[in-house]
Formats: sequence, structure tokens, C-alpha cells
Amino acid sequence: MAETALPTNSRVIKWQRDFFREYIRANRFSKFMGADESAIIQINEDLQRSVGETVNFTLVNKLAGSGVTGTSTLEGNEEALGIRNFRITVDRTRHAVVHDKLHEQFSAINLVEGKRSVLMDWFKENVRDRIITALGSISTDGSTHTAYASASEPDKDTWASNNSDRIVFGASAFNADHSAGLLQVDTSADTLTSANLHILKDAAKSANPKVKPIKVRDEEEWYIVFTGTKNFRVLQSSLATINQNAWTRHEGEGNPLFTGGDLIYDGMIIKEIPEIAGLGTVGASSANVQPAYLCGAQAIGYAIAQRSKMIENERDYGAKQGAGVQMIDGIKKMYFGSGASDTTTPKQNGVVTGYYAYT
Repeated sequence: MAETALPTNSRVIKWQRDFFREYIRANRFSKFMGADESAIIQINEDLQRSVGETVNFTLVNKLAGSGVTGTSTLEGNEEALGIRNFRITVDRTRHAVVHDKLHEQFSAINLVEGKRSVLMDWFKENVRDRIITALGSISTDGSTHTAYASASEPDKDTWASNNSDRIVFGASAFNADHSAGLLQVDTSADTLTSANLHILKDAAKSANPKVKPIKVRDEEEWYIVFTGTKNFRVLQSSLATINQNAWTRHEGEGNPLFTGGDLIYDGMIIKEIPEIAGLGTVGASSANVQPAYLCGAQAIGYAIAQRSKMIENERDYGAKQGAGVQMIDGIKKMYFGSGASDTTTPKQNGVVTGYYAYT
């Protein structure tokens, strides 16, 4: 008796309807964004309410005078407000994908929903990467900003000189020659330890003007430190005993010792941002160096004229279906200078940059 054999190509193949997208980290900076001037990443959406291409961020420095006492005359002894401005120009960013609608009949996944999902992930990743670029950016005039990797050595030296109270080379002495400062950083004394973290915070507190901390409940002052995985692991090891003794033991799985969450130390929250890359072997004896950014209020300006939105396009008589995402915005590290145009010796307002060696 002959038994009918079903040809391979005639067999039904069941594919899982859902699809797995490449794992992309959520934007770890989102919780530090806000319209309030105390936010680390200050959002300005004025251009959503009116036309224009540039928004203005204003800084009013605290008063430095001592006033008068007793019967002393106040008139003529007033103090001028230290008002400075920083501008961000917005631009349009778009990205899109397209498919032939015929393939919707053949595909095992929903192509339309798949496109929307990956585009929104791309947008989150794009904003995150631009914030990281802004944190490390170099500006010598407060208006032109250059990514660290693209900046010239003379510009890095000028930037370092302008920000001498806001740059730390591990535990080493400050050096206005930026590349020479990096060459001082070694793996014995200049790694991101708890002791060197103190130096980073002390720089923020003694800077002129000081880096304004974030206030919680009107009195608690905090700074946020963003750094890459290599530095984070060194610091995690340095704080191991402190964490072991300090964290309550009844939290169980909620204890950061088990969950691998943020590190908290001396009024600082240290966040691991794996996308913050190292600078290469630029330290002493070709040591690897990675930056850490201690941030206070108004570290980054985020001007938004149009929040991200989905855009669509059809062509070829409706056969080709395109979907994209578009935003009109600008992201920059905030600098405040002096002089009539606020461009003389500009300083990064809310950031202290630290450089640390790792193995």
C-alpha cells in the first residue's frame, strides 16, 4: 500500500506573530529632565508656542555682597544682578523606513507595528546619545560646541583653562594643557575610588560660581554622577565594604547589592551609563581613561520646538508604505560666560568633568 507523503513546501509553518526587537536601553537621563531651573537637563518648550529657531536660557547668579548694617547707607551700595544668557538653536531630525505593502501579505510579523516600535526606540537612543555627546563637548566661546572626539588640542586647552575649577584629573593636579593632564592619570592613584569621588564633589562645591546641587525637601543637596561601565565597576569595588555595612539587610532582593542599581555615596547618586565610552590609552603608561560627569542644576539645555511624532508617506500609487519619526529640538551643555555677549571665558555651568584611569 502506497502512503501519501506531504511535500516539504506544502507543510504549514507557524511563526510566532510577535517579534523580538534588538534590546535597546531606555533613556536613562529621562528622570533628570524638567522645565524647572533646578533640573539637571532643563527643558524649554517656548518654541512650541511661537515661531523661532533659538531659545534663551537665563542664569541669575547668587548675590556675593554682604549688604549693610546698622545706620550705614544702603543707597549707592546696591549690588548688580549677575544675569547671564545661553542660547540653543533647534533643528529638525528625521528617520524613516519603508516597505512594499505586498510584503504585509507574506510577513510573519506586523510590519507596520514593527516599524513604529523600532523608530521610537531609535528616537530614545538618539536623544540619549546626544546628551552624552553634549556632556563631553568642548566650547571656547559658549556658542560653538564640538564633540570631544572632534575637538582640536588647542581648543581643548582653551576649554580646560576656562574651566580650571571644573575639571579634575583623578587625584592629580590640574593641568591647563589638556593632553598633559590626561598623561598624569595613572592606574595606581587616579581611578574612580571613593576618595577621588570626594575630590570631584569638592570641585563642584568650591567652583566659582559653584555647581548648584539639586535640592530635595528644601534642604538635602544632591549631585548626580554619570559614568561608563569601567569606572562604575571600579567605584563599585571601592564602595563594597561601605555598602555592605550601610545598606539595611532586610530589603532582600530590593537591596542594591543584589539588584546592581545605582551607587549612593556622600550626597551623590552615581549612575552607570554604558554608552559613555572611554577615551582610549591616553593616560600615564598608556592607561585607559574614561570620563565621569558630576552634574548639578542646569547642566544641559534641551530646547524643544516639536516633540517626537510619527510621520507617514505613501508612494507608487499606495504600494510603498513609509513610516518615520521627526522632532525639532536642540541639546547642548550649558555655558555661561562674561562680557556684553556672555562669550568671554565661558564655563560649563552645571558639570564638573573628571578623568579616571582603569585597567
